[in-house]
Amino acid sequence: MDDQTILSSEENFGNVAVCPGGVVHVNLTYYSLKFLPEDFIKFSELIDTARRKFELPPSGGNKPRLHLVAAKTSEEEITDEKE
Repeated sequence: MDDQTILSSEENFGNVAVCPGGVVHVNLTYYSLKFLPEDFIKFSELIDTARRKFELPPSGGNKPRLHLVAAKTSEEEITDEKE
């Protein structure tokens, strides 16, 4: 990878590089994609179109929360019904 030219980089996410042979490498944390230059252009247009249509959820207190619910045993259900 030392002979690749980094075109773009995002710390802790990945980078886009091109090697001397002209292949474009998209290196992410767990995946690497390789494109011929013309296919990389198509891929970047595809991502750009999706990005323009993508809407981030509203920020703030609307985050989903984890709720732990204890299941009742059959004895507890019988006791609750009698009360």
